[in-house]
Amino acid sequence: MPVPPFTPPATIGGFPVTALLAARAGRCACAGADPATGAPLLLKLGSPGDALLGGLRHPHLAAVLAAGEEHGQPWSALAWVAGRPLRAVLADGVPPQVQALAWMAQLLAALACLHGAGIVHRDITPANLLITPDGQLVVTDFGLAARAGQGGSAAGTPAYMAPEQMRGAPADARADLYAAGVVLFQLLTGRLPFEGNAGAVVQQVLAAAPAAPPAPSHRHPALGCRFDGVLARALARDPGQRFQSASQFAAAISEIAAA
Repeated sequence: MPVPPFTPPATIGGFPVTALLAARAGRCACAGADPATGAPLLLKLGSPGDALLGGLRHPHLAAVLAAGEEHGQPWSALAWVAGRPLRAVLADGVPPQVQALAWMAQLLAALACLHGAGIVHRDITPANLLITPDGQLVVTDFGLAARAGQGGSAAGTPAYMAPEQMRGAPADARADLYAAGVVLFQLLTGRLPFEGNAGAVVQQVLAAAPAAPPAPSHRHPALGCRFDGVLARALARDPGQRFQSASQFAAAISEIAAA
């Protein structure tokens, strides 16, 4: 029997819905508008993590303007961010290294703000990073966000999940930094450190014999080896051997860029 099309509600959190953008398993994202100002909004149902970011503002974080619960389901209203997912940008090829490092600096600045508030994103991927028309990176989609040390579940995108997150352990900031390391690897090489379907990636990351992830210079020889060390640390299996903060990670990249 065909599944009937999803019909979005007329309003979410009291904000009028203007278009359905996506719907899956009882969750939806819609375009909307603020009736008071006419400003465009992203309205979401079934995204509980968004509420954690209420009041948190940073130029590289999508702003959560309001959140609540409606008919037992969490809802949120976010400022509309015009842009193209980094995933689509990467599909066009490896960006210039200067641009890649600028986007990485913006991502790490956003994570420093998020982690400073005690929040872990838990799904940092190129699909959840928007590149605006003026070339700025903005972190979006906080549906899996949790307080640091909470939210123990194996939820996320396997290619970007830290080993402890795959095991279902509560994640802290270092899980986001691992994911950011995967994004940097992809920005520099156009490839992922661990490749294959979801099951193959999990098997490689959680393999019984500890092994370092492939060096970016092996994936993209023209890159040279100057980023090998920083990415080996970012993607360390043991969280204690990774960068311990976004600012520490950013400083290591800046040092390489300045050399």
